[in-house]
Amino acid sequence: MLKKDIPVIKLRWYSWALAGVLLLAGAISLIAFGGFNLGVDFESGLSQRIQIAPVGLEVTYSGNKDAVLSISGSALSLEVRGDEGVSTTSFRFAAHPTAKDLASALSGVAQVSATAVDGSLRSEDLLSGYGFPATLSATPTRLNFQSAGNTSIEDVRSALSALGNVKVQTVGSSSSQTFQVRLGIKDNATQSSMEEEVKVALATHFGEGNVVVLQSDYIGPKFSATLLSSSILAIVVAMALILVYVWFRFRFAYAVSSLIALLHDILMMLTVISLLRLEFSSTTIAALLTIIGYSLNNTIVIFDRVRENVTLNKEASLSAHIDRSVTQSMGRTIMSAVTTLVAILPLAIFASGDIQLFAVNMGFGILFGTFSSNLLAPAMLYWISKAQKKANVEKAVQKTE
Repeated sequence: MLKKDIPVIKLRWYSWALAGVLLLAGAISLIAFGGFNLGVDFESGLSQRIQIAPVGLEVTYSGNKDAVLSISGSALSLEVRGDEGVSTTSFRFAAHPTAKDLASALSGVAQVSATAVDGSLRSEDLLSGYGFPATLSATPTRLNFQSAGNTSIEDVRSALSALGNVKVQTVGSSSSQTFQVRLGIKDNATQSSMEEEVKVALATHFGEGNVVVLQSDYIGPKFSATLLSSSILAIVVAMALILVYVWFRFRFAYAVSSLIALLHDILMMLTVISLLRLEFSSTTIAALLTIIGYSLNNTIVIFDRVRENVTLNKEASLSAHIDRSVTQSMGRTIMSAVTTLVAILPLAIFASGDIQLFAVNMGFGILFGTFSSNLLAPAMLYWISKAQKKANVEKAVQKTE
């Protein structure tokens, strides 16, 4: 435990000044960028995750059985199923290090023909997450390989520029050649028509079959509007229930202080989302609601200490009680914040997609929630309590006159 109490009340003006400056920066960035970077959940249209991956092999099967290609560990497996049973042939990447080697080995199987489109590609870079298991037929099945090419985000934007309202973002490291493409809704357009437009534009620029669609989502304008209004309603209802709960458990001053601190946390997270151009999606809403619960729990612990200290020593001032309560709770606050950050930090660094977005939002939310529950909420409690005391004194004076 700290030997001296943290001067929370003396630092209150600096704390709120820092919060004000950060919120102002967020407001300026929001105006400068023209709004949030809305995800497909809240912005109607088509969202696709694509990977620029060259075709290395084309495989055909001329038989009348079921021939299926799959990837198992570090090998490519071919299963041929017929009335007499299943025949499985494995081609280990170590023994067939290039696409040319794989093509030669596959062609050695009866009724299977494989052609190396780019024989220099490494077998271990064969994309396993898309198109597998692949059922072979007389129509060539293209196998794509991850390649550390030099495709930039500007190349993808250039390829899709003719489609109009298109947003492109890089996903993961540049070496993965993976991009997130968003296409705004068009009049009389359907999901299939918009997907076809993107497919044709990318094939024209990068070559037929050299672009793999990893994920494709389509949100209509009606659904996106409903989802946005429902998300806002969820946050408002949560804040209202929190106000009632804290008011019932403590007093009105405590409830309002908690609510203002939680409002600060939400606005600060929106500030970071705007400044860093993070995607604002339903995952963001989930992170906001989680942080509200996290921050409120820490605030209630501190307010509980304040109420307990006031009861034990009624002669001390409210500012002394607040400083003492925050100091007494600091050990728990630090342990809670650090352990939670340690748990989500690997997700924020190594994960991808919605999980990474949630972890990043949670990381910033924990920092802001810790700041508000230890500095802003106690300071607000001090101001409101003083205002209430002053109002009660004035009422008492008026009654005696």
